[in-house]
Amino acid sequence: TLAVSEGQVFGLLGPNGAGKSTVMKMLVTLLPPTSGTAKVAGYDLLGEPALVRRSIGYVPQLLSADGMLTGYENLLIFAQLYDLPRKERAARIDQALTSAGLHDAAHHLVNTYSGGMIRRLEVVTAMLHRPRVLFLDEPTVGLDPVARHAIWRQIQSLVAEHGTTVVITTHLMDEADALCDRIAIMNAGRVCALGSVAELKAAMQTPGAT
Repeated sequence: TLAVSEGQVFGLLGPNGAGKSTVMKMLVTLLPPTSGTAKVAGYDLLGEPALVRRSIGYVPQLLSADGMLTGYENLLIFAQLYDLPRKERAARIDQALTSAGLHDAAHHLVNTYSGGMIRRLEVVTAMLHRPRVLFLDEPTVGLDPVARHAIWRQIQSLVAEHGTTVVITTHLMDEADALCDRIAIMNAGRVCALGSVAELKAAMQTPGAT
């Protein structure tokens, strides 16, 4: 059981097999819940799944952008899928490409992008329709430190500009420390620790705990 406040960056941590990605896939309506109830952006997960989907953005673990399309074309298709008003599409896409640092590569095929470039494209694609909640499943896995920090800045900027609520899974403790307001640590499908970064460090009663 957990709750995430509006405008918060919430980290879901734990070892492999703890259930983090399964929980996330349930919350984004990709997997049916085995039991229990949930509300996302105020909508019931089981009773109003279409409204949940319209209220969220989702970046899965595996790279999901279409490599045979350009960055611009990936964003345009997404804008059409989410019924963004035609008169707003060009400006939204241009803003997304600029914030991701991809303006110069906008019309290059995504299969020519680096892993960091693809990840930045996926984050702004998931934010294009300005969702109330953004789910990020290990968004910086496999990225070098420079690319990782670029993603961090992108997430922080999105939260600051739009007040978006972010739920993120990660195995990188420095990432959780840098980004998250609150953290839940899972093990075997259950939350075994929950609190702010400062509270969890203080609970260790160890000077300089990370």
